[in-house]
Amino acid sequence: MPIAVLLITDRPEQSVKLERLLSLWGPCDVVDLHRPVQGGPAPNRLLVSDVDLSDRIAVEAVRDRLAEHRRKGMPLLCLLRDQSARLTTQANAIGASAILPADLPTKALLDEIGRILNPGGAMPMQRQFVAASAAMADLLTAASEGGSLPVAALEGSVEAINRAADDRDLGAWLDMVWNHDDATYQHCLLVAGLAAAFAHALGFPESARKLVTSAAVLHDIGKARVPLAILHKRGKLTVEEFAIVREHPQTGYEMLLRQGAFAREVVEATRSHHEYLDGSGYPQGLKANEIPDIVRMITICDIYAALIERRSYKEPMAPEEAYSVLVAMGPKLDADLLRAFRPVVLSG
Repeated sequence: MPIAVLLITDRPEQSVKLERLLSLWGPCDVVDLHRPVQGGPAPNRLLVSDVDLSDRIAVEAVRDRLAEHRRKGMPLLCLLRDQSARLTTQANAIGASAILPADLPTKALLDEIGRILNPGGAMPMQRQFVAASAAMADLLTAASEGGSLPVAALEGSVEAINRAADDRDLGAWLDMVWNHDDATYQHCLLVAGLAAAFAHALGFPESARKLVTSAAVLHDIGKARVPLAILHKRGKLTVEEFAIVREHPQTGYEMLLRQGAFAREVVEATRSHHEYLDGSGYPQGLKANEIPDIVRMITICDIYAALIERRSYKEPMAPEEAYSVLVAMGPKLDADLLRAFRPVVLSG
């Protein structure tokens, strides 16, 4: 079940990564400490403060914003930029349930939040999902900031997703991904989970499974350079906005190629996952034998994931209906791979 989160911050522009991370648990509302509150208190189950508590005025403002929520006994996580005794005392004074460094590594932060929300401990699949989400966060953040992608994060994500696929419970993975409120994270983790399960079902050896899952994790990395206002737009994109989105395969390809740390199959999948066998795809209009098998697999998973994604503004397709859409695409997709994909997503 999704868990609503309220993030109170005095640096909203720098808190974008944190907001996207917190969206792992469900909808995340952000309150800018320096702006008036709009509307009444939301039904949140976790409160997070990312505020400089060395400022007395800021402390009082946080206390005021938290008053209604704290009366309902909601847990409060305080992120401190300075671990001094003074700031720790301030955090305790405003009712912190837990206190963590603001610069805590992504995986450690998510693990701690998991412990706050689930004191009994997470199940293995949940731990794998958190690990994959943390790695995805580090990859997308590095990509959006123009830095080198952390290879260790990619490897950690792939390992977690492949081990989740070993459990042969795709439904449990999809349920956890659907709780994620950030569209880009949700889509990338859906595609990666589907691709890992697909490779597992095909009996691929471990090395080939790593390639397929790596390609799935990174297939949309170019979207990290697309403005969030476009990615999160609920209505139909304008022609200009759609043109910007269509640049993401080439952007991702150039990003990976420039770093030079990724397998050729992974780099090609990043550029070619919107190509179709009949030549009607983009960005190169590749045909048939010009499209490798790994790319064909990622394309099937990518389209299926887009059809079953859950959004507040649209109903997801049922698995049978989504698979029928793929079948109706005929010569655009690899028919043999599509038949092999059927038992991965449909029972019976």
